[in-house]
Amino acid sequence: MPYSRHEVKNLITLLTPLFSDRERRKNILTWTFWGDNEKPYSVSLDLPAMIYTETLITDFYRSSRADLMSLLQAIQEREGGDLADHLQPYVEKLRPDLAPPKPKYKLFISYRRKSWDFTHRLVADMRNKISADIFIDFSSIDSSNFEESILRNLRDSDCVLLVVSEHTFNERIHDPEDWMRREIGEALRLGKPIVLLAHEGRYPPPPDQLPADIRVIGGRQGIEFYPRFYEEALDKLVAFIPIAVQNPPDPYQPPLYVPQLTQEESVLHDRLIALCQSGNYQAALPLLEHLATLQAQRDKTEARNPFIQGAANPRHAERPPTDKSDSSTHITVLPKPRPTTADILSTDLPFEWVDITAGRVRLEQGGYLSRNTLQEVFTFKIAKYPITNAQFEKFIRAKGYARQEWWTPEGWRVRQEKGWVQPRFWQSERWNKAQHPVVGVSWYEAVAFCLWLTEITGEAIMLPTERQWQRAAQGIPNFIYAWGDSFEATRCNYKSDRTTPVTHYAEVGKSPFGVVDMCGNVWELCLTDYHTGDENIYNSSMGRVRRGGSWMNIDEGNLRAAKRDEVNPAHGLEFVGFRIARTEG
Repeated sequence: MPYSRHEVKNLITLLTPLFSDRERRKNILTWTFWGDNEKPYSVSLDLPAMIYTETLITDFYRSSRADLMSLLQAIQEREGGDLADHLQPYVEKLRPDLAPPKPKYKLFISYRRKSWDFTHRLVADMRNKISADIFIDFSSIDSSNFEESILRNLRDSDCVLLVVSEHTFNERIHDPEDWMRREIGEALRLGKPIVLLAHEGRYPPPPDQLPADIRVIGGRQGIEFYPRFYEEALDKLVAFIPIAVQNPPDPYQPPLYVPQLTQEESVLHDRLIALCQSGNYQAALPLLEHLATLQAQRDKTEARNPFIQGAANPRHAERPPTDKSDSSTHITVLPKPRPTTADILSTDLPFEWVDITAGRVRLEQGGYLSRNTLQEVFTFKIAKYPITNAQFEKFIRAKGYARQEWWTPEGWRVRQEKGWVQPRFWQSERWNKAQHPVVGVSWYEAVAFCLWLTEITGEAIMLPTERQWQRAAQGIPNFIYAWGDSFEATRCNYKSDRTTPVTHYAEVGKSPFGVVDMCGNVWELCLTDYHTGDENIYNSSMGRVRRGGSWMNIDEGNLRAAKRDEVNPAHGLEFVGFRIARTEG
C-alpha cells in the first residue's frame, strides 16, 4: 500500500533531526547496510539535513522499498522510544509489498522420532511441491510451552499427515500420555482430515487392538511410500491434500466405557435397586458402599495390568500375562530413566544449558538474503560453551562413526568416501586438549553428534539456526559484539595461533544471556543453508552458515555477532567447531 504525499512529508519530518550531522548519517547507513560500501554514499552526506532526508527517503521509496524497510527497522532498533513507535505505521504499510505469499495450506505432521529420516526428507520435498506451512515439532516448536505449542498448531492446521511406520503403533500407543496418541485423538475429536502415510506399506492395526479414543483410525488405508516409488507417492500425496481439506470428516467422540458387572455385583445391584424403590435407604446404604469398594478394587487391578485397554501405564510392560486369571499379579519392568544431555556431557566437563528468550534479530544481507531482514526467534536453549574435545570423545566411544542411523544419508556417504573415524587433527597435541573446543569436524559430523544425543536422551538436540545463534550472541540489546558495541581484544581469542579452553573468557567475553565464546576461539557451525536459508538437515547443500570468528582472524569485523560466513559441509577445519541447541523445553 503506497504512502500518501502527506505520509511521506511526515516521515521526512520525523527523520530529519536524526540526520542532523554528516557523521551520524554515515553511521546509521553503514550500520543498516553493513557490507555495502556504496549505499551510505548514495546521497551526498554534505547536503543540508532537510534536503538530505527528503532525497534519501524519496529515492528509497521510489527505487527500493526493501531498502527503506531496512532503514526504518534499523532506526527503530538503534533509537527505540517514541521514534520507534512513530515509525511503526510506516513499517507496517510497507510490509504487505515485501511479504512472501501466504501459504495455501497449514499441514501438521505427526510421527515417531524413529521415523525421523523419512519424515524430514518428506517435509523437505513437499515444500518444493505445495504451497504449505508445514508444522513438524522439531524446528517449528515454541519451546516455552511444548504441549500448548503442539496442540495449537494441530488445531490451526487444515490437514494432519500421520506417518505410519513400524514404530507408530507399538505398545506406547496404549499410554494415555503418549504424544502420538494424543495428537491422533485430538485430530479425530476436531474432525481434522487425517492422511495416512504408509511407510513401506505399513498401516494401523485393527480397531479392536487400539484404545477407544483413536479406534476409528484402525483399518484405514493411506498412501504407500516405498523407496522405489517414492516420487510417485509424493506426487499422489500432494494431489490428494486439497481433496482431503475440502472433505473433512465429522468429529469423533469415543464410546463411553461401561463396566461389565460380575455375577456377585449384578445380584447386589438388583437388591440395591429394589431397596431404593421400596424406600429402605438405611438398608441400601451398606450395599452401595460395598459395590463402590468392589469397583475401586477392580479399577486398581486394571491399572496394574498394562494389557487391559485404557490402563494407566502400559509402555513399561515386558510381555502380556499368559494366564488371564492371574493378570493382576503380573510384574511390570520399569526401564532405566533416559540420561539427559547434561548427564552425558557435564561429567567433569563444562556443560550447561542457557535459556534464550524470544525476540527479533536483524540478519544482514548476504548469502540467501538479498537485504537486511528482521526475523522472529522463539525461546530455546543453547549450550553455554562450544563442544569440547572431551565431550566429542563420548560420541566416538559410542561408535558414532560406525552407526549409520546417526548420520544423514549424504553425511554417511561422505564419511565412507573419506574414511572418517574421528575428527581431523584428533591426534595433534596442538588441538586435542580436553577442555578446548573440538575442531576438524565437518558439518556432517556435528549433525551426527546431535542426532546421537537426540536418540539416547529423547531431547531435540541440533545445531542452532543462524537466527538462534545471533540472538544468543547479541542478547536483548542487540550488541555488535557479544559484550557490547565496541571491540575489545582482551575479551576473546583472536589474532592468535591456537584455541583456548572454552571457559577462558567466561567472565569477560560472555553475551548478555551469559553464553561464552560467541566471538573468537572457533567459528561455529549453524543449521542454516548459506545459499537457500533452508534448515533441513537432509537437503543437499553446497554451504552452511558459520558464525562468530576464530582464533586465526585478524580483522575484528569477522567477530561481529551479525557476521555470516560460509563453510562446505564436508570440510573439517582447524578453526571451526560447534555448539548445540535444544528446541524442547
